[in-house]
Amino acid sequence: MYVTSVAAQSTLQQRLDRLLDDDFYQRATIGIAVYDLTEQRMLYARNERRLSRPASNMKVLTAAAALSVLTPEYSFKTGLYYSGNIDESGRLHGNMYLVAGFDPELTTADLDILISRIRSAGIRSIEGTLYLNASMADSAQWGRAWAWDNDMEAFQPHLSPIPLNKGITRLRVTPTTTGRAPTIRTIPESSFIQVVNRATTVQRSAEPTRSTLNFTRNYVDGRNRIVVSGVIAASAGAFETRISIKNPYDFVLTIFSEKIMEQFPGSNIRTAGIVSLPADAKNLGYATNSISGVIRRLNKDSDNLNGEMLLYAMGYHQGAVPTSAEKGIEVIRQFISQIGHNPAAYRIADGSGLSNQNSLTPELMVTVLKYMHQSPHFNLFRQSLPVAGVDGTLAHRMRNTAAARRVMAKTGTLTGVSALSGYATARNGNLLAFSIMVQNFVESAAFVAINYIDRICVALVE
Repeated sequence: MYVTSVAAQSTLQQRLDRLLDDDFYQRATIGIAVYDLTEQRMLYARNERRLSRPASNMKVLTAAAALSVLTPEYSFKTGLYYSGNIDESGRLHGNMYLVAGFDPELTTADLDILISRIRSAGIRSIEGTLYLNASMADSAQWGRAWAWDNDMEAFQPHLSPIPLNKGITRLRVTPTTTGRAPTIRTIPESSFIQVVNRATTVQRSAEPTRSTLNFTRNYVDGRNRIVVSGVIAASAGAFETRISIKNPYDFVLTIFSEKIMEQFPGSNIRTAGIVSLPADAKNLGYATNSISGVIRRLNKDSDNLNGEMLLYAMGYHQGAVPTSAEKGIEVIRQFISQIGHNPAAYRIADGSGLSNQNSLTPELMVTVLKYMHQSPHFNLFRQSLPVAGVDGTLAHRMRNTAAARRVMAKTGTLTGVSALSGYATARNGNLLAFSIMVQNFVESAAFVAINYIDRICVALVE
């Protein structure tokens, strides 16, 4: 058995050495660490202590820390309270308070749940003001060193402790007849978002994309006034895109107040910003989402908002009020120390990996994976990772190879960065933990970097 194991390790080393001796790595760099969890020994390492930008591999560290600190029993809660009196007709003379809870999965359907709590309390109409209690967090709306020119991109939403609908709106553009403007609908529909329609329906055009249809917004005025220009073919189907919302605090207040006015006829409700929750306010109920769902979407879909809200939730859970990204980062640093590494050896800028200022190593990532393998939360953690050739961000990678369904790992992509960290099941049944970080290549070579990573994964399982 030992001889066979050593021979297999030697073969793996030879295969990986041949892959990494390619001319591609004369310019690009790679760090890699592979650890056999079954036999508890390192199988392969090269530049495993070299600091690298992890991109979304940062989410592996964030998820591991969050499960360890918050535990799988944690739920994200958005609360609704009221003050004042309810008269005999069911009219509330007083105020309502939405209380933020860092829930990155909060949707308009959750607001409907809170609406039902109002009805259950016997309230039939409201005369008063709707406030938001977001005092549990600082006012930062972006992570450290996020790119300003991604202002409208859905993957980089403006942050708040109550990020309704992922902090984005959907715009659906539907062609009409040649020479006329298409119809444009915002989802959800709200007075908060203004659309200026300068687009044209034409007889023929390429399939509609963010290139044939242009979406712009003033960077500095703070308004959600979206100008749509360009063309869409009359024969095309509806084109839909997602755009981040500025001022997410006012967004949720507007949407919720509009729902109240629609569903409680005769109401007269105003919105008036952020306040602390009064001591005499009465609780109407909560909308909740589990941490397991948040972490699954974090890793399967590489959801950046989920990473940032987990960061804030960890800081708040540890007693930091108001909390901040830095408070959550301090919790991650404590976790790094707990698993046996010096947090001063790394740099952490956010919870999602969007920032180019994050610096981790393959060695650290494998230690995190080893630690989670011994954790009672391992199944939840492992099942949150994309499966090669099956789902998430690995759905279209490693198909029809030996690695399909045998690699469960988190991708990471930034300009000049491609990474993959997770678990692989080898041919002999052993479970491996691995981390691969490729850096410093031009954007046109991204597919080359991904191809090498996938070939490494195939080598691990064969």
